[in-house]
Amino acid sequence: MNDDERNIIKTLNKLGVDTRYISLYENKIYINNIKFSRFSRKKEDDFHQTYPDIDVIRSKLFQKICVKVSRTVKSQIKPRDVLYISDDSTPKSLLLNVVMEPYKRKYGITVTDDFAKANKSVSSMCINDFVNEYVRLMINANRITGCLEENVVYPLIHIDNEWINDWIKTTDLCYDLEDEFDDEVEDEIIEFLDTKIPNVRESIMQSVDYLDAIDRKI
Repeated sequence: MNDDERNIIKTLNKLGVDTRYISLYENKIYINNIKFSRFSRKKEDDFHQTYPDIDVIRSKLFQKICVKVSRTVKSQIKPRDVLYISDDSTPKSLLLNVVMEPYKRKYGITVTDDFAKANKSVSSMCINDFVNEYVRLMINANRITGCLEENVVYPLIHIDNEWINDWIKTTDLCYDLEDEFDDEVEDEIIEFLDTKIPNVRESIMQSVDYLDAIDRKI
């Protein structure tokens, strides 16, 4: 965090904003949780008296994403962790940089784009990636099991790729489209199951977690 960012955070703290629930990224403020941040419209007006050029973004979709992220990472990171996030400018990497920013204040973590300096890496895999991999294993008659790696954080594991794409389009962040992978068969299976099973991706994730838990007991 540079001096300008520290001064912005100090100003917000003085106004009574809980900066553990906002993200400061590229001279914009993204509110992660309206209630917990206590960032009222009045405080926003007061903040703009000092920083008129910094936009404060209130997005319900972004807040939904942050809630799911917080439920995941709280068990995967520790105070003063140094986390590697790729700087490849894909929508997922940009989202990761934004949603993980307040954990610098929540947990005292450091985010770096230098892999050698990190003790953990942050995966850009979202729920679609995990479920497609499980379906691929099933198609190939392979054993279906979780694929979480040690010392890897998975903030997007319960975030749908559609949410990520919808969110990035509402921002003015410059992003590069990700390479398309041939998941046509897997996607068709999921689309079919989705007509029969509500929240099918979450259901598949829960089933794999359950089977893994049984295996660990055996």
